[in-house]
Amino acid sequence: MPSFTDTELQKKFCEGFAFFPFKSLEQHDTLIYKCYTGKDNLKKLLEWHTREHDCSHYIVKITKKLKHTDLPAATELLKILQEAGNWRTAQTATAKQVYGCIVKLYNLLAAYHKKALQPFAAKLADKCGSANLEGHAQMQETMRQFMRNADTLNGALKEQMDKKKRFSPGTLSDEGREYLSKITATMESFRLLQERNVQLLEGWKNRQKIQDYYRAMN
Repeated sequence: MPSFTDTELQKKFCEGFAFFPFKSLEQHDTLIYKCYTGKDNLKKLLEWHTREHDCSHYIVKITKKLKHTDLPAATELLKILQEAGNWRTAQTATAKQVYGCIVKLYNLLAAYHKKALQPFAAKLADKCGSANLEGHAQMQETMRQFMRNADTLNGALKEQMDKKKRFSPGTLSDEGREYLSKITATMESFRLLQERNVQLLEGWKNRQKIQDYYRAMN
């Protein structure tokens, strides 16, 4: 039997036959299959296939991820960055440079959180279950741009954190390096979340292209 990837074509395939060309065919949702053994767990496989390859799968997955993981992680990271307030009056050039970098990172994350993640999550939640994807390319680019900018700032903090006192007089205290280590580690974890979002959006986009292709051929 041909391997149809578009559920709409599969429905049409089912409805187009006045009789089944093979004996003992069964139907699961929009899929047609033939069971050769009674213990093959084929139903579970078909249920997974239906969930995994439908566009709504990506919408639900990204929506839940943003709500339960990304947005709380961004809020927590902003709180950590706010702890740098007591460095505002630092006297050493190194501490002032670090504080300036942290402020830039805070502003970058705050803007990304408010202007990108929150609106995108709300938009997906409003149409959760829909197979339409609007503005995915723009959102992907926004996420990639955030990661590039965050990498630059995070790299600068790591550079300061790794400096040793004996080589660079006026470097940070052990407590200061511990705080920067907390920032950079949390930032890297958040970055991985955004990288995963880009991958999910890419999968969603590719799935939509397949469906559009088969609609055009129908």
